[in-house]
Amino acid sequence: MCAYEQYAEEKRKIDAYISQQYVITGVSEGLSGDTLELKHPGGDAATLLVMTADARKYFVNLLLKQSLGS
Repeated sequence: MCAYEQYAEEKRKIDAYISQQYVITGVSEGLSGDTLELKHPGGDAATLLVMTADARKYFVNLLLKQSLGS
């Protein structure tokens, strides 16, 4: 899979969670990528591994919007 396809897949997964009202509650950095911790207002939790630099930039922008909107 080329880099753009991997980014597009990670972005699609992030957008799917955000569209279901999940919010990013934590980020853990690791050698294989960043792990997003997401929480739904109903109590469900999820984690997502983000490996591409472009997807990391994308979720940071979402995180900034989320913190400014609160």
